[in-house]
Amino acid sequence: MMNYPSPTRSAQESQVTCYRFPSGFLWGAATSSHQVEGNNVANDWWEFEQAGRLPYRSGEACRHWDLYEQDFELARSLGHNAHRFSIEWSRVEPAEGRWSEEAIAHYRAVVAALLRRGIEPVVTLHHFTHPAWFARRGGWLGRDAAASFARYAERMAAELPGVRYWLTLNEPTVWTRLAYMVGEWPPCVRGAWPKAVRVLWSQARAHVVAYQALHASAPAARVGLAHNVPCIQPCDPRRRRDRLAARARDLLLNDAFLYIIGALPAGGRRGGRHLDFLGINYYTRSVVRGGTRGRALVLGDECTAGHHPDHGPLSDIGFEVYPAGLLAVLQKFSTLRRPLLVTENGIATTDEALRTVFVHEHLVALGEAVRRGLDVIGYLYWSLIDNFEWALGTTPRYGLTAVDYRTQARVPRPAAELYARVCRSHELVDPPGPL
Repeated sequence: MMNYPSPTRSAQESQVTCYRFPSGFLWGAATSSHQVEGNNVANDWWEFEQAGRLPYRSGEACRHWDLYEQDFELARSLGHNAHRFSIEWSRVEPAEGRWSEEAIAHYRAVVAALLRRGIEPVVTLHHFTHPAWFARRGGWLGRDAAASFARYAERMAAELPGVRYWLTLNEPTVWTRLAYMVGEWPPCVRGAWPKAVRVLWSQARAHVVAYQALHASAPAARVGLAHNVPCIQPCDPRRRRDRLAARARDLLLNDAFLYIIGALPAGGRRGGRHLDFLGINYYTRSVVRGGTRGRALVLGDECTAGHHPDHGPLSDIGFEVYPAGLLAVLQKFSTLRRPLLVTENGIATTDEALRTVFVHEHLVALGEAVRRGLDVIGYLYWSLIDNFEWALGTTPRYGLTAVDYRTQARVPRPAAELYARVCRSHELVDPPGPL
């Protein structure tokens, strides 16, 4: 069990500080296929959208499938030297065992477009969507799920030799909870604990065999996964019940999957296996009050803003803004002795002053992590452009760049320029000067 530090800046540090980042540090933003490409007609999300089982339809999304060159030129103009995107599995393998050469050629062109601009591709193989044939066969509960995923991973590594950084899965614990416990995402099953556990084990197995397949096809590849990591704290550190609930939630949400794949030591087995680096998706913290009955007896309840004096402002979808948590989770997972890449960090808001503060304060936390010697190799903001936010539709606005969904025009926001200054200079001055 790894403990969180309590990161604070001294009064002297908070006056004027300049954080410097290594010359090879990765700076950029992230997207995912279904959220930006549009018309991904062969996956399970599209089928559920068309059947009316989800509240919104992705449709054309941001037309990134057609406009990727424009979007990458935008990223280049903002000083980005890295970009995370996902391959749509249902496009490259629309039927089991049948590969689309046209779709593969498209993703080859996407990688080439990034490399021409000096932008490092960071490629995700699975970002929440599944080919319809895979879903109909039981998805991650299917008998050959891991083998199918490994076959896909091996083919992509062979087809995209210009890619060094691979992420097998995006937020497997989040997808499992929303698909098999909350029931908001396909296959929209509620309260199915036994299935949820089986799904997590299946995804862990899929990561391991994909890790092996990627290295077999591309020995120099660096392979990780993108792990959603909230900063979990007890509501009242003096209360034993709160501390125990926070530890239990931390173990379940943040550590369990890494134990399963062998990245954390367990049962006499050494850690550090099947992971070349860890992708950290950090958005918020979870402040936990110990419960007295049911699930809350173990995992506790959320300690809401009214019950916690240092609660920060909220995003438009209710996430607390807590920049110190980024430093906390980076320090927590530095004990893995693997490089850490911030693969997502962002805010859904229409308050552009808040977005700018969010970006700056999280970069301060990142700078502090680097100053303390943590092995952090990059930061990718979520997201480059506004996008289709799953069961929330297009209302949440995460982008460094605003998207007009009627005209598909892109307009960078003030936070994009603040971030661009850091990307170009590899330096962050706190507090920042005028834009």
